[in-house]
Amino acid sequence: MLAALYGRIRELLAGPAPAPAPNGPTLTALWLDGRADLADFDDCPRENRRTPHAIRADGSRRCFRCGHETPRQDS
Repeated sequence: MLAALYGRIRELLAGPAPAPAPNGPTLTALWLDGRADLADFDDCPRENRRTPHAIRADGSRRCFRCGHETPRQDS
């Protein structure tokens, strides 16, 4: 029992395990390929207020609340 307690204390003092190395595409790569969207708050023209939106790599966005699609805006 004492050995188990010492083992547990050693685990706690060692800290968290290192994060595993990514073996697949990163989130940034998925976003740039158009297979993932970022989430952020933006002004929804339909609701006339700031709401959560899916932001796509091409600059277009979709409101999570009402589903309104806004095309890319050139600046």
